[in-house]
Amino acid sequence: MKRIALLGMPNTGKSTFFNRLTGASAKVGNWPGVTVDLLSAKILLDSEMVEVVDLPGIYNLHGFAEDERVARTFLEEQPVDLLVVITNATQLDRQLALVLQLQALGQPMVLLLNMIDEAKRLGIQIDQEKLSEALGIPVVAISAKHGFGMGKARDTIAEALRSAHPPRHADIEKTFSEDDAIEARLEQVLAGTVEVPLTTTDRLSDRLDRILLHPWFGLPLFFLAMLGMFEAVYTLGAPLQDGVAWLLEVIKRDAMTPAVAGWNPLLQSFVLDGLFDGIGTILSFLPIIVLFFLFMAIVEDSGYMSRAAFLMDAFMSRLGLDGRAFVMQLMGFGCNVPALMGTRVMRSRGLRLLTMMIIPFSLCSARLQVFVFFTTAIFEPWAAPLVLFSL
Repeated sequence: MKRIALLGMPNTGKSTFFNRLTGASAKVGNWPGVTVDLLSAKILLDSEMVEVVDLPGIYNLHGFAEDERVARTFLEEQPVDLLVVITNATQLDRQLALVLQLQALGQPMVLLLNMIDEAKRLGIQIDQEKLSEALGIPVVAISAKHGFGMGKARDTIAEALRSAHPPRHADIEKTFSEDDAIEARLEQVLAGTVEVPLTTTDRLSDRLDRILLHPWFGLPLFFLAMLGMFEAVYTLGAPLQDGVAWLLEVIKRDAMTPAVAGWNPLLQSFVLDGLFDGIGTILSFLPIIVLFFLFMAIVEDSGYMSRAAFLMDAFMSRLGLDGRAFVMQLMGFGCNVPALMGTRVMRSRGLRLLTMMIIPFSLCSARLQVFVFFTTAIFEPWAAPLVLFSL
């Protein structure tokens, strides 16, 4: 079976493209380090079964971070028929060095320019034909998020696989001696293929960044945003919770009670007071739990999490950590297990161990639901968000 390896820098949309291509549901996020292990799926491509492997994002083929070691070990030990390199089209000048490093391995390659819609919006012009000619490999512009160019990318990958030579292991050590040549070639490839405007459009996100990433106001605004999120969860969830409780009471009074009227009193109490009331109690808290995860998803997908990591970098350095540790800590609110796995992106063993020791203090979704349940049941509506925020 032929094998395709997806490579690229972190946060370039590799996992999104992997999901689009394979129909899988790998976790995606707007911060680096989402993929810290190998994701694999088999697809039917050009009447042939092909294995697609999504490797962790790497900044450099010669790096020493754990995620870079995972990708490098895979390329050295596993035969690959085709490398599919995914880049962020808005940062092609910074990401092309990795493309040239991978090309130096001498393996068949296809280059995908992801987020091309965002590049056009910023006024960045990329001549795909000239870039393809300069690199000597197929180049396809796509938007994995919106599905633009996926058909052409699939056809190009299939065509490249048909003409690919037999798979072989990558010899990464030989590329160390070619770094200077790669640096010189980088300027030649960029010349005439990529045009970046001297001044990009002042977008709303840029104006917000100047406020949200302010050295003095950034952190207070972040904590206020988190507090506001918890407050909104309870403010919006309380009426919905009352509505669900009222509906369940109506169902119990008008439907369940008459249905079990002739039953044994003990069995009747078990069904009404045990089963129905127990399930009803859980359902009554469902609006608050759903709203919480909805707001958390919005915060993650908006990119505020990665900005929070930048803000917390100076503070975390006092604890012997960096901003990446804070991202792992926030990931722990979803589940501690992938957060612990995500520590592979830390640059040293000491940082990984220290981060792994503090992640269990993050309330994962399972524990958080319990705390949401008890804070809502025990505390007044105005106090519950403050108690939950303090945890």
